[in-house]
Amino acid sequence: MTDSSRLRDMGKALSELFTFGKLDHERELPVEVTFALIGYLAKADSIITSHEAEFVNALMDELDLPTQGRALANASFERGRLRQIDIKVEGRRFVAAYGAGSRQVHELFDTLLGLSAADGRVFPRERQALSELAAALGLNEADIDRRLETIRGI
Repeated sequence: MTDSSRLRDMGKALSELFTFGKLDHERELPVEVTFALIGYLAKADSIITSHEAEFVNALMDELDLPTQGRALANASFERGRLRQIDIKVEGRRFVAAYGAGSRQVHELFDTLLGLSAADGRVFPRERQALSELAAALGLNEADIDRRLETIRGI
């Protein structure tokens, strides 16, 4: 473990001492919807690869989720993976909170695109799921391939 990793872990531990590991209420909806849709997409091609699992864990780290936030993210991911969500309903919830075509909607979709590109390939069922997710978020499907190319650096 590097010194910067230790410091980050110590900082997180101290932060959780003061917040009791709780997730701010305003962060619950984006965490719940994001990880539910990620779980749905990750399972689209029938297998969750190690690259996709690493992507999900790195996203939790990047979002600096406290214990309660990680638990919500994991539970939401599992619901998505098991298809216990309606992606249209989840998309409407997110769009209702942030607005159609908002920066947050585009960032969520870019996250989904990043997940699909994490293992270096996009299978047909994954591509179909991306189309469904774009529609659920009110986005133009025609942009998917172009945005995937940008994310993959092609």
